Amino acid sequence: MQYSHITVDKIEEKRKEMIKLATNYGFTSRLAVQASQELDSLLNAVTSVKYLDHALPKN
Repeated sequence: MQYSHITVDKIEEKRKEMIKLATNYGFTSRLAVQASQELDSLLNAVTSVKYLDHALPKN
């Protein structure tokens, strides 16, 4: 996954997809869980990039 290409729009799109799948198929359906895991990956990637950006010393 290329973390530099993650946008707020992409995260919001995945969140809406997850909600729609959970509503249609149930919160524990394979599709809803998969979408949730994909959303988690996007959020973790953004968090990691932000953490590294602040944690690394600036030269």
